[in-house]
Amino acid sequence: MVAGRTSSFIKAPSTARRTNRSPRASGSSSSLSRQPRVLRPGGYALPRPGRRDRQGDSEGPQERDRAARPPRRNIDAEVLALREKGSSYAAIASTFSLKRATDAREAFLRGLRATPEDQRTLIAQREHRRLDELEARIRARDAAAPEKLDRRLAAVEALRRGLD
Repeated sequence: MVAGRTSSFIKAPSTARRTNRSPRASGSSSSLSRQPRVLRPGGYALPRPGRRDRQGDSEGPQERDRAARPPRRNIDAEVLALREKGSSYAAIASTFSLKRATDAREAFLRGLRATPEDQRTLIAQREHRRLDELEARIRARDAAAPEKLDRRLAAVEALRRGLD
């Protein structure tokens, strides 16, 4: 290439054959073909991973979905046991891959309601004792910040509500 010139300055005529639609275009594949288009069969040419052949399937979509899901574990009793050992709701949520600590607390309360009455009162008394200790730590730590103290004490009171 000569300095100062680009390919847009080249004036050599194209040797490609001309078409009716575009006198400058070469015989590119983007032009319409006069041959009829071959219809392909529907579906996939190769089997998809993890799928069974649908022709022999007699189950509906709901049964197929249920079979694919792992069985749901009832973790309420396990959450109750961990809380009895002193684990926080956040630690329990992390252990069972729950989204929030409140989900662990709800599982604890369900497990508490499922226990016999005599055990339930003992577990509730131990939980009240833990919440009393938490309240004492909050009062000592946040005495200088009354707004923070009030907010945290209200949260402890909310934790007490589900126990009775």
